[in-house]
Amino acid sequence: MRFMSDGAVPSISQLFKAILIGGCALLFVLPLATRCLTMADEGYLLLQAVDLANGKVLYRDMDAFVTPGMWFLLSWVFQLFEPSVIVSRIPVVIGYLALIALAYRIPTLLSGATAGIASVGIMMMSTVWAFPAWTFAFYSPFSILFALAALERLLVFRTSGLRRDLLLVGLLLGLSIVFKQNYGTFALIGTGLALVVLRLEAGGSPASAFRSAVVDSFQLAIGMLFVAVPVLAYLAINGVLSEAYMSLVVHPFEFSGRHDIPYLAFGSLFADDVLSETLEIMTYGAQPIYRTPTPGGMIQSTRLIERLHVLLYWFPPLIAILGCTLALTGRDRAGDSKGPMLNGGLMSVLLVCFFVFLGTFPRADFNHLINVYQAVVIAGVTTFSVLFARLRSVMPAMRIAVGTALVVVLGLYLVVTCYWYYALVRTMIVEVEGPRGGVKVAPPDAASLRMVLRNLEKLSAPGESLLTVPDIAMLNFLSDRPMPSAYYNLYEHHIAHDGGAAVVQGSEANGVTVAITRLNNFFSDKVGMRDYAPELTRYLDTHFEQRYTVGRAEYLLYTRREQPAVPETFESVLDDCSWTDSKTEIEDHLLFSSLYQTMGPGVERRDDMLVTRCRVRIPNRGGDFVWRLDYPTPVEVRDQATLFVEVLVVDGGVSNRVFVKTSKVSSTSARRNRFPAASEYRIDLSRWAGKEVELVLRSTRNGRVIMSANEIRGFGARWQHPRIVAR
Repeated sequence: MRFMSDGAVPSISQLFKAILIGGCALLFVLPLATRCLTMADEGYLLLQAVDLANGKVLYRDMDAFVTPGMWFLLSWVFQLFEPSVIVSRIPVVIGYLALIALAYRIPTLLSGATAGIASVGIMMMSTVWAFPAWTFAFYSPFSILFALAALERLLVFRTSGLRRDLLLVGLLLGLSIVFKQNYGTFALIGTGLALVVLRLEAGGSPASAFRSAVVDSFQLAIGMLFVAVPVLAYLAINGVLSEAYMSLVVHPFEFSGRHDIPYLAFGSLFADDVLSETLEIMTYGAQPIYRTPTPGGMIQSTRLIERLHVLLYWFPPLIAILGCTLALTGRDRAGDSKGPMLNGGLMSVLLVCFFVFLGTFPRADFNHLINVYQAVVIAGVTTFSVLFARLRSVMPAMRIAVGTALVVVLGLYLVVTCYWYYALVRTMIVEVEGPRGGVKVAPPDAASLRMVLRNLEKLSAPGESLLTVPDIAMLNFLSDRPMPSAYYNLYEHHIAHDGGAAVVQGSEANGVTVAITRLNNFFSDKVGMRDYAPELTRYLDTHFEQRYTVGRAEYLLYTRREQPAVPETFESVLDDCSWTDSKTEIEDHLLFSSLYQTMGPGVERRDDMLVTRCRVRIPNRGGDFVWRLDYPTPVEVRDQATLFVEVLVVDGGVSNRVFVKTSKVSSTSARRNRFPAASEYRIDLSRWAGKEVELVLRSTRNGRVIMSANEIRGFGARWQHPRIVAR
């Protein structure tokens, strides 16, 4: 190993280059960093950071399953400035500029400035595909940032041999672990293996290389102690060491098998539909794919954007195989014929980056993939730089062919990136109101937030606890209303251990009078809230009543009943239903299921009838058919449109009409985005007690309506929570 100093003073040209790259990166990222709200992860992080600054203790007063680095950082920022979403983006922008610096620095160390510039460009493209994961206050980008910073110091140690660089590697790895334990731990493992590789590159035997790497690891450990000691001291002083161990080490393994998402299959690249289902697009698609208008023409007809998503899943294994082949069959120093056939620099990059990549599993959705793609970009640029250098002298034609293919592929990504960047900036133009807002979102999202926050001002007192379910803590943060319990996120792995009982206890202890829920469960949860948190859903059903729907059913507002309702004993009507059309569907929502008899998205529709037949058994002591009925409001109504709905009971071939209703369809304006809860209906079916009968749910639309393109199901009857309630 040849050791060289890395302490040279930068030249004027280097300073100018740094200012130019940093300035371009800043101008590029600011429009993204000042846009978009993430209601779930960002919301609970910001709210818990405020509570941490106000004296609450993580792992005791606030539930969390990630190491506390991001909480400490945001808490410190909020103590310097007034808490707000826009203020939380300050450290994010600084961290992003540091990422761009590393994207330039690491490939440059091994392959020169051209590789560094290429890495910066691809990293900026990836930022748009990652949006908003890299541009809001979240722990993952910071953990990856410190892991890459540790890699940069490791490469410096490769040439300097200075122990101080190993100390810095350890310190940075410690910070990576403190911001997210699994990413940092994987980076630590990759670094340990890289130390062995560097000693082998220097000419040592495998045994001596391993012994030297063990000695090097002590230096890493000392560096890590500079981070570990203060964090452990905080936990010990607050008496939460055991709670933190359970939350950070034991608990993630308890639920890992219940939240796994399989890696996207390579065969999807050639499928006709690619990501056809809504769930698949949400799981395996970048957020801009459903936050921006879909481009038409050849891009839409070939499903180009979706196919590019599939490639993003399969670039990492390709880079790993190619990079390891190059690293094990050649050296990176031109003219150095004495060293072993091992490129220690490239192998070190691959080991650290691809051990970090293991953090994608077992939840291999796009969000977790893109969380670690910074490392993939750096590994990819470094690998192909070494490949081009190798092909320059031996196979120039192959070099040209590979280069052309890369330019074409990257050009396709650049086209989509430019379209998305422009669309995101032009679409998200309305600033979130209030002292804690400041970022810009799309007009419909801004209108929904405005309506929710104004309703909260009317329905609850300032400082009153607000129950938000399951993942909309951002509403608590924006309205400055605390969470009623230690659980700020109500996904399965947070509250399933007691069925949501602790959330109920906290809500009762704090006298919650208003609850806000989403319509749907978290899209990738395998188990719905009614199954994993029955205590909480039963509490919401009996102690609260639905008052309003806000926006396109983003939020359901509930207020406390004067007296708790008697818990119902019921059977869902939707368990055994059939229909002959392709326009009917059943969806299982957060707190109930619904039957949608609709026409499909978008355009004008006129007369049509839809029929659904459901087999049900009426309890021996009699029962009622209970449901809420409404329809999505059109943007325009023509020809005095009406919705005719009827319910028939078929018993022994005899049809009995038990309900009929004709509603005059009314339209809405863009400003109207709060709707009263759907009307509830109750029909006594006790005359069929003890029998199995067929319920026929029939709806007929007359006249023309024009629906918003955002109303993907189109116009029609919505049967909410249809059930047979025992008397």
